[in-house]
Amino acid sequence: MTLGLLQPAWLFLLLLVPLVWFVPRPTRDVRHAALRSIVLALIALGLARPVSWSDGGVEHHVVILDLTESVAAADVVSAREAARKIRDGLDDDARCTLVVLGSTTDAGAGSSYDEVIRLAGDGSPLADAMALANRRVPEGSAGSVVLISDGLATDQRWGAAVRALEDRGVPLHTVALTAHDDVRPVGLSAEEPMRVGGVARVWVDIAGSSAQAVEVTLTGPGGIRSRATVTVPGRAVLELEPKQAGFLPLEARVGTASWQTIAKTFAVQDPLRVLYYGHRMQGAAGKLGELLGPGFDVQDGRTDGGLPADGIDGYDLVMLDDRPKKTLPEATQKELVDAVRSRGVGMLVCGGGASFGAGGYHETPIAQNLPVEFIHKEEKKDPSTSLALIIDTSGSMTGNRIRIAKEVARLAIRRLLPHDKIGIVEFYGAKRWAAPLQSAANAIDIQRALNRLDAGGGTILLPAIEEAYYGLKNVQTRYKHVMVLTDAGVETGAYESLMRRMARDGICVSTILCGPGRHSEFLVQVADWGNGRYYNASNRFNLPEIMLKQPSTSRLPSYRPGEHILEPRAGAGWWGQTDPTALPPLAGYVESKAKPGAEVVLRTAADNHPVIASWRIGLGRMTAMMTEPTGPGTEPWRDSDEYGAFLARVMTRTAADQRLPYRFELRRDDHALRLFAWRRTRLPAKPLAAVVDATGRGGQSIAFRERADGVWTADFVADPEEIVHVLAGTDRGARHGSYRLVSDPRADVAAERQVDPQTAPDLARLAAATGGRHLPLSNAARFTPAAGGGKSPVAVSPLWPWCLLLALVFYLADILWRRLPRRRPLGT
Repeated sequence: MTLGLLQPAWLFLLLLVPLVWFVPRPTRDVRHAALRSIVLALIALGLARPVSWSDGGVEHHVVILDLTESVAAADVVSAREAARKIRDGLDDDARCTLVVLGSTTDAGAGSSYDEVIRLAGDGSPLADAMALANRRVPEGSAGSVVLISDGLATDQRWGAAVRALEDRGVPLHTVALTAHDDVRPVGLSAEEPMRVGGVARVWVDIAGSSAQAVEVTLTGPGGIRSRATVTVPGRAVLELEPKQAGFLPLEARVGTASWQTIAKTFAVQDPLRVLYYGHRMQGAAGKLGELLGPGFDVQDGRTDGGLPADGIDGYDLVMLDDRPKKTLPEATQKELVDAVRSRGVGMLVCGGGASFGAGGYHETPIAQNLPVEFIHKEEKKDPSTSLALIIDTSGSMTGNRIRIAKEVARLAIRRLLPHDKIGIVEFYGAKRWAAPLQSAANAIDIQRALNRLDAGGGTILLPAIEEAYYGLKNVQTRYKHVMVLTDAGVETGAYESLMRRMARDGICVSTILCGPGRHSEFLVQVADWGNGRYYNASNRFNLPEIMLKQPSTSRLPSYRPGEHILEPRAGAGWWGQTDPTALPPLAGYVESKAKPGAEVVLRTAADNHPVIASWRIGLGRMTAMMTEPTGPGTEPWRDSDEYGAFLARVMTRTAADQRLPYRFELRRDDHALRLFAWRRTRLPAKPLAAVVDATGRGGQSIAFRERADGVWTADFVADPEEIVHVLAGTDRGARHGSYRLVSDPRADVAAERQVDPQTAPDLARLAAATGGRHLPLSNAARFTPAAGGGKSPVAVSPLWPWCLLLALVFYLADILWRRLPRRRPLGT
């Protein structure tokens, strides 16, 4: 035992004890002074609060014995025996507690324990059992917890209890039991949000150790809704189409036993509202609605391209279908883009020849936010030309002049393409075709004819021009050109009338002065009369660049008709149960290029051009479909059973996650429920909600409280055994629609035989985390659990009340002493 003082400063009062003997005057009664000194000393000691403590030498051990239905029958007897043996192996003075789960009797296992606690109920509340065990080990005492269980906890809140043991240093020893291996459903979930008219995917998780195929039946109002076969263990995927919005109870069954059935209620949301802006395709909105089914509420936009009277916040998706830019005002485009970026509305842009780049959307707000770039290819057109070279081979052209003429002719010939025509006329007092008009592809023959030319003879130009004129007159080419190469030493004649007649017939005449002469007025006039040009070639280093024709360019249409094989690219989230390989070839699409960061869902196999591409923009999503959903481009698709489901999938993925400006979530902990509302957009709206019945009627309003900027919560209570239906919305009324939420009874607790082994605690890791040991059941009977956590005194006894009591006793004794009669000696 150890003594101590909690407030030792009060001991300074002991310095006042000697004053009792001298104040107010020196005492003569020694006994009276002694009693008062003792009283004052005891008061000072009591105020110093003396205590005594002793080390807690008694260890506290808690054994949790799991005898619930999930434990295999073969392990139950061994588990009881192990619990008894563990107690027998501990010291007799150790404090031992047995916590039994799931059985009204421990069959003698608890007879040697100091305390036996039975947790009633149908499940395996390991979290409650470990929390109870933690409390049974007093603070500061050494102890341990032994968990004999299969680990299939029906609740998932055991983490806090394990952390508490770990913080205290109390080891958790675990003994693994074998669980039943019966085939059973352990999970029922669905793809959110589930919408009326849409194809909803429901997942049923099946557990069991035997690899066998079982049939899973999904039933609901109206009978069986879907069937599927799955190999155990595994997940069955079932599909159904909700017929109406509201709350849909479903039940999955794999056998006849009660634990082979799992039930859950799901919230079915309203159809997606689609604002449709079409133009070229007549009646496309109706065809689109028929193709998509009742899961979509397709409403036509204004014909002038304006916004709806109540805005676009009440729509989940905006669709532009083959609508040119000129029919969609810029104000509407900016509002649509802002709705996608700032308010999370989805946008699907699709179409053919009247949309995208061909529709005039270059540099528009919509084009800047689309996941694709427009491609406009240009075709360079080189028109056909017929060229007649008239070369002066008279005597005056000898020497350098004839060589210059040949070089200029060669430069002109090089500019011709195979579809052009070329001919050579020489004049030397007479005229003749040195090379008749022929295809420019005959380059060798033309060069040979040019090389054979030699100067010598007279100069008579006019007949040579007439010969070229008659030769070109009946040639069918886009351009016709006559080129005269001479030194200008020619005869006079009726050149003007001939040149003008040739010009009227579309034949252009150009002249080239060959030689050192700087200018020739005659050749300038001939070129002017013939709508041609005048050139000067003074030497071999100053040859003119002859312009025979002007190439032109034209923009090719971006819409590519034909049969196009497709290649799927995106994951299963875009396709669902649709087989992407079942889509037939596309009949036409708009050529484009995916922007960096865009997700290509579908592309052409030959050119890798995106057909469907998508990406996130701000709070929303924009998707480009480079063909008409109900037009000629997708005509082969409309014969496919997969097309409607695939298009609905694309539109659902593109649409807003929620039309409401808030995202709602309902959480449940036994009887306490909390509804969260997180602001998604900056719209001035407040969240509202009410608890309704299974039909969505009536109900009790729930009061929201703003916890932080954009975060609202509403707390309420409900019977843990009842389903809770909630209808949420905003104070702006039906404009934003509503959102349904549901919480099943005991949603946070699984049934005893329906615990998913994948979510069960790992007993070996729990033991390792707390410093304990993990044992098989066969070794548990010989196991003595080690204690831990005893680091501070546990037995504390206060002594100050006794000090004050003694002070009171001595004070009364002092009073009694003073009241007693005293004998005085005679004579005094």
